[in-house]
Amino acid sequence: MPGVVPPHVLRTKLTPPRLHRRVLPRPALAARLHEALDYRLTLVQAGTGYGKSTALASMASMEAPLFWYSVSESDADPQIFLSHLIAAFSIRLSNFSDLPLALLQELGAQGGNGALAQALDALVNGLAAPDILNGPSLLVIDDYHFVAASPEINALTERFIAYLPPDLHLVISSRHPLTAPGFVTWRAKGDVLEIGRDAFAFEPPEIEALFRDAYGMALAPDELSALAHKTEGWPIALQLVWQGLRSDRAQGAARLLAQGPTSLRALFDYLARDVLDRQPPDIAAFLRDTAVLRELTPAACDAVTGLGSGAAMLARLHDLDLFVVALGEKHYRYHHLFHDFLREQLRADPEAARSRPRRAAGYFQTQGDWEAAIYYWLSSGSFAEAAAAIEAAGETALRTGRLDTISAWIDSLPPEVVADHPLLQHYLGDVYRLRSRFDDALRWYAEAERTWRARGDLNGISRALRGQALVYLDTVRPAQAESLLEEALRLTDGIADRDARARLLELLAENKLNMGKPAEAEALQAEARSLREEGPDEDVIGVRVKLRTGQLAEALQILVSWAEAERREAALGQIHPPRAHRETVLLLSLIDAFRGDADTAFALAQEGIALGERLGSPFVTAVGYLRLGHAWQLRAATGMGLTTDEAIRCYQTAMAMGDRLAVRRTRLEVMWGLTRAYGFSGDLASAEAAAAEAAELGRWSGDQWVAALAELALGAGYVLARQFDRAIETLSRTLLIFRDCGDSFGRAAARLWLSLAYFELKQAERLGPCLEDWLGLCETHGYDFLFASATLHGPPDPRRLVPLLIEARARRYRPAYVSRLLTEIGLLDIKVHPGYQLRVQALGAFRVWRGSVEIESRDWRRDKARQLFQLFLAQRGHPLQRDEIVDRLWPSLTPEAAMRDFKVALNALNKVLEPARPADAPFAFIVREGAAYFLRPEADLWLDAAQFEQAAETGLRLSDAGLPSSNEAMARLQMAVKLYSGDFMLDALYEDWASEERERLLALYLRAANKLAEAHIDRRQFDEGLSICQAILARDSCWENAYRLIMIAYARQGNRPQALRTYQRCVNTLRDELDIAPSAATVALHEQLAHADDGAVTTL
Repeated sequence: MPGVVPPHVLRTKLTPPRLHRRVLPRPALAARLHEALDYRLTLVQAGTGYGKSTALASMASMEAPLFWYSVSESDADPQIFLSHLIAAFSIRLSNFSDLPLALLQELGAQGGNGALAQALDALVNGLAAPDILNGPSLLVIDDYHFVAASPEINALTERFIAYLPPDLHLVISSRHPLTAPGFVTWRAKGDVLEIGRDAFAFEPPEIEALFRDAYGMALAPDELSALAHKTEGWPIALQLVWQGLRSDRAQGAARLLAQGPTSLRALFDYLARDVLDRQPPDIAAFLRDTAVLRELTPAACDAVTGLGSGAAMLARLHDLDLFVVALGEKHYRYHHLFHDFLREQLRADPEAARSRPRRAAGYFQTQGDWEAAIYYWLSSGSFAEAAAAIEAAGETALRTGRLDTISAWIDSLPPEVVADHPLLQHYLGDVYRLRSRFDDALRWYAEAERTWRARGDLNGISRALRGQALVYLDTVRPAQAESLLEEALRLTDGIADRDARARLLELLAENKLNMGKPAEAEALQAEARSLREEGPDEDVIGVRVKLRTGQLAEALQILVSWAEAERREAALGQIHPPRAHRETVLLLSLIDAFRGDADTAFALAQEGIALGERLGSPFVTAVGYLRLGHAWQLRAATGMGLTTDEAIRCYQTAMAMGDRLAVRRTRLEVMWGLTRAYGFSGDLASAEAAAAEAAELGRWSGDQWVAALAELALGAGYVLARQFDRAIETLSRTLLIFRDCGDSFGRAAARLWLSLAYFELKQAERLGPCLEDWLGLCETHGYDFLFASATLHGPPDPRRLVPLLIEARARRYRPAYVSRLLTEIGLLDIKVHPGYQLRVQALGAFRVWRGSVEIESRDWRRDKARQLFQLFLAQRGHPLQRDEIVDRLWPSLTPEAAMRDFKVALNALNKVLEPARPADAPFAFIVREGAAYFLRPEADLWLDAAQFEQAAETGLRLSDAGLPSSNEAMARLQMAVKLYSGDFMLDALYEDWASEERERLLALYLRAANKLAEAHIDRRQFDEGLSICQAILARDSCWENAYRLIMIAYARQGNRPQALRTYQRCVNTLRDELDIAPSAATVALHEQLAHADDGAVTTL
């Protein structure tokens, strides 16, 4: 029966608190507490309201017996403390000795610490006696902080811990860290398990589970996020929020927390009663005074309090765990809700609530921390000082793209203060301009101009005019910008601010460029550099001059380096203010579209769209969609089933965004893009309408260069529609505009299309000068890309230009350059060309394309025409005699009938392959020499079988050279396997003239695929190797080496059963198909697999 306890011992202190039914099981915390059985001592330390007692009480469910002692302030007497400690065991253990308590009562009356030590030793001996603690046990001393200031009690506790029986594990909980010498020693020895505040704070998933499972209340994602941020997982706060929500669920957790003191009155009362009122006066005063600070540093605290004790006081708060969170060395913040509570305490003293933030503002302003200074000036209601600070910090905020920040600052000021500060009005104009709200920007710039004019501030007036001009520059409306910039420049005469004048000259330079006057732009830019005494480093205007004057390679090189630098800065969190159409990635996308790099142009346009959204600039986003439309047009030119529909949708999106922003200029580039999209797809009426609107917009905005691009696209559309007279008229006019603009690339593009028109019209005299000028421009400025791929200014199929190169070679125009171009596209020996490449798929289903246009089945007219072409392909490189052709394709006809049908089929074939060939022109693909017929060896014909053969043989040769797993060999072999989409000429399956080639190519495929599978398996790329082996067996089920490779792959993966099953499959297939047994190599591999141990199997 449990022992009798003295009257001054409260039994309720010796019983764990009863767990509430709404307690949420927390497996992670429970597991951490369970580790207490592995340590002599466990220290649990967290501030008030963290649920320490509840968590410790849950340990009663553990298998180990739990003894409990809840300490209170009245236990600071060592004798009372020791009485409760002894009683914690005596009331639970029926056979526990009465000696410890008797000694305490007897010796305690005599006084002296020796009596307490003797009683404690008797307690330890009693616990160590046989049959008392029958296995691991736990003692929890809860709320030890109430007695931690007593040296006598600390000495007793340390002695008790030092001599604990091995089966007894002590858990001490406290609101504050315990720093007695003994605790430090046991920590050093690794005898202490420490569980801190972080373990008790609820993580977001636990908060969600608490409200859902314990409180029966589902939280919306925004409520969960607000709770996690504001409470920082503080259990008491979560409970009080729940109680608040029970009375008014409709308002939601986020709104409840936002209401502050009113909604959290119970929590704040708790903090006032249990925390603040219990602190010494100096700490309480420090907490109230520093409540104004968002972050706590010694210097900031000293500035606010007027004392010099900031460092020491912060260290005390941290040691006491008084709701401060360490951010770094001597750098803290208050817990969010505790901070709200302290602010409320400060507001109770109106004078302090005004003076403390003013002190903070003054301190941070002297430190050059303008953002903090502005915050504290505003929070103290010192609006004049705040406005002055915003004026000082605004330029930096704008330059770093912090538009929301500067907007919020100015919005916090009363209207009359903003009205008295024209620089703030100008900043608002900048913010709205950079956010693409151009009408609002013009309104604020005009307001700033009026205020500065009223004060006679010429510098200010010039600045306001410059802001208005920037709106028109951003939206590329040079006609409207011109007069504003000229007046602004006039006002700077005689003013010493060289930098302001240089900025205006740069804006004038950009405006001249937008007007199509690059020479004047460069002169103004040079004058600006001279004012700044700078060298000739490139800037955005210089790059745009290069773009608009055809210096594409130079512009590309500069922009690529800029883009890389900007991406590095973005990765570091550095942002720049929106730059409208001047964003680096958007300029790069346009240049790549000009150069025909469709994929890069596409990716950069998408990057530009994302950048616009990230910067909050709809105008940047709109320009991104424009450039994406250009990239879609290039992709459509590949003929891979794509149309211009996606491009048109992008243009329409950009136009709608521009209309919403009231930026009419956006439509100009849209109309250029639509002119090309409609004209190149044959819708000339829509193309003409778009080009007419582009011309009108060009006149209105003053940007003739983009209008000329639209006219160029219209002229190109006329050429493609074979309306050559209209094309020549339009392109000749465009050529003059580009010459006036100084754009060599525009001139080259116009000459390209004019040359095509003259060539088709057979106007040799007009073609000659045009062709020679075009080639000269291309060679001089490096426009070789026009001949390599589809570009924004060139034809959809660049092979359309090959006949022009052949003509130029015949005329001896720039022979070295022409030869180099033909060599680069693989057509150096070409003699006749139809203006497109013939692409043939002979592996698998038979398909043929003229350029991007597929020849449909009905186009062949006669099956024998298709078979004749297939015969030429199968016998490529070998002239076929007419009689041989007739015997193979018409064996059952009389010679006369066969010859007649051959002529008909040959004529049909030539018409299918070259439908637009003039009657007197030589054939580009089929050639006759005497009675022999064959494919021209130099013809522009792409045949998948030939490409496969070349890739396979190269890959095998590289493999046989001793590097079967080399990257180059594998790349060639992978290309070959990918090209082999089926057996050769499947629709001529029973024709003798196709079967020999079919079998040869299949054998080559099996060898190449086998070698590639070996390389994959050697690299332990088992999935790839197994996939290729299965493909081999699908084509030749008796390819024995594939079975061996599969067995090896499974073996190396440790899958012996599957390897053995593969062998059995091989045996069965060879027996059923060929009636033979596996080779000796396969049998030997099977023996190894069957008898090797597991380790040896994986190393086969």
